[in-house]
Parts: sequence; structure tokens; C-alpha cells
Amino acid sequence: MKIVFNTNSPTAAASLFYQQAFQDIGQIDFYNSNFAAYDVALFMTYDYAVVEEVKKRHPHLKIGIIDPRAPAILSATPHCDFLIVDGVEMEDYWRIAQKPIFRYVEYPRFSLDKQATKAIQDFKLRLTQKNPDKIYIGYHGNSHHLMEGAKTLCPALTGLGKKYNIELLLMHNNPPPQFENQYKQSLPTGFKSTCVPWSMENYKRFLGVADIGIVPNNLGLSPKEPSTTGDPNTDYCLSFKMTSNPGRFIVFGLLGIPVVADFYPSSLQYLQNGCGFVAHSQAGWYHCLEKLIISSTLRKEMGNKLQSLVQKEFDFKVQNEKLICFLETIV
Repeated sequence: MKIVFNTNSPTAAASLFYQQAFQDIGQIDFYNSNFAAYDVALFMTYDYAVVEEVKKRHPHLKIGIIDPRAPAILSATPHCDFLIVDGVEMEDYWRIAQKPIFRYVEYPRFSLDKQATKAIQDFKLRLTQKNPDKIYIGYHGNSHHLMEGAKTLCPALTGLGKKYNIELLLMHNNPPPQFENQYKQSLPTGFKSTCVPWSMENYKRFLGVADIGIVPNNLGLSPKEPSTTGDPNTDYCLSFKMTSNPGRFIVFGLLGIPVVADFYPSSLQYLQNGCGFVAHSQAGWYHCLEKLIISSTLRKEMGNKLQSLVQKEFDFKVQNEKLICFLETIV
């Protein structure tokens, strides 16, 4: 079985992550349009418009669309043979296409060899010697999820900052200009927040020194009216994107950093049995973060457990072996 991966957006984050993830598959080539030479063709979400023409020209080809992020892609699904999604959220949505679905979680591939691990440990040691009681709380993603935590996560952090020596480490690109004021108002107050732009190196150099990782994900909505049996003061309204997935807490797991994540399907699916905490309300975020702040032993235990989960479930070698088995059933 010969496989080819193509996209017109090779520098997009998702394209880069999937290419890096697939690079150790022996029978895959990248960026080759000689489709007659292949059994399977993989296209990224951005390239769905070419699927119909490729299928017409090469009817033997089994075509998969990776990371379908928009409803418009439904127009291409009659011409593909399967979909690759990165979470239970996306899988549920794309059952509408009535195509075989394989779940493959992408995330940034960065080396954590002995030298890199020692460099992180040495830097953390210097930070600890300088500020022995400081707790570094890390975030990576986009600015919107921080804004959506304005009534839950951020006030919890502000409250914790009154009791504990905290610094917030943020890795994301700048918010759009129209959201700059909202973003600033959403950040916790009373302690230092350090922000750096997204980069592969900053996962290790910056995020790697965090003691705790946070994964806000929900869209900040709340019930406006009671349900038939409920109360708007106690009903929970969980609002999350179809593109939600385990990727952001996987990165913390790679680094051995314990996490607190919003309630959403992927976090509830994996962050159980000591692998992490989940929270939704301000009080919930406060409680979970405080438990990790006050116990270095718990931080180490949960960080190690999450790291083991990531290695077992999401290591690229593991996922690639499962992907090849899936493709063999398609071909």
C-alpha cells in the first residue's frame, strides 16, 4: 500500500503537525501529484475543493480528508472514502457524512531528549532557587479561550494570586485588534503574566518550566432559561467547538506537567483516574488549581500519570500503526 499526503497549505499549523506525525510511516510520500502511483491520497481540510476532480481522474484512489473543520467540506465527502478527525467532538459531527472515520490526534512534535530535559530541569532549578515559593501556571492555544474564561478561570486565578506567589506563562499570538481591550480585561490581576508568541522552541524553553498547565476550552455561555426540569442557576451549559480535541493537554503531558481543563468531551474522556483535573465553575477551577499549588507531590504524580497516558495512547508510533491497520480495511 502506497500513500501520498498533499496540501496547498503546508505551513498551516495543522498541516505541519500532521506531516511531522506521519513522517515515520515507511510507505508514505509527501507532495506528489502523480496519483496513479498511489493507493491512498490524504488531503488536508483546506484542500477539500480538489477532492472531486482527483477522484474523477483516479477512481482507483482511496481518498481521505484530514481534520475537516468546516461544514462546507460536506460538499466534498461524497467524493472521498474516509475522514481523519482529531477528537470525539469532530467524530460525532462528521457522522453526518456517513463515511468511515479514523481518529488521529495531532500535536506539535518536539524533541525531549536527555539534553533538552536536563536543560528544562536546570532552568526550573534556577527559578526555584530565585523564587522558592513561586508557582508557574502555563497556557498555550489562542487568546479567545482566555477571554471566554473571564467569569470562571480568570477570577479563580485572581483569587489564588491573593494567597499564593503565582506567575502566568502564556504562549499565543496576539488577539485580533478588535478584541485587545476584552483580552486585557479578561486576564487575572494581582500577579505577573508573561506572554510569548507561539513557536516550536517556546514549548520547551518557555512552557516547559510550568508547574501546572491550564486548558480553558468552553465558549463561556450559560443557560438563559430553565429547562423543563431544571433551574438556570444550577443547570450547566457546556458550549465547545467541533474542533475541540485532546491536543492542548497532550502537550503538557509530553512535558510531564499536570493539568486542569474545562469540562469538554475530550478532557472528560481522558483526564480521569489521577491523570488530570477537570473544572467548569469559578469555584471548581479554584479548588483544582489550589490542590496542585499546595502539593508538589501531587503535581509530580499527576504529571507522570498524564505523561504515561500520552505515551500509551497518543505516541505517533502507536497512532501510525493503528492508522495503517485502518487504511488496510479501506483499500
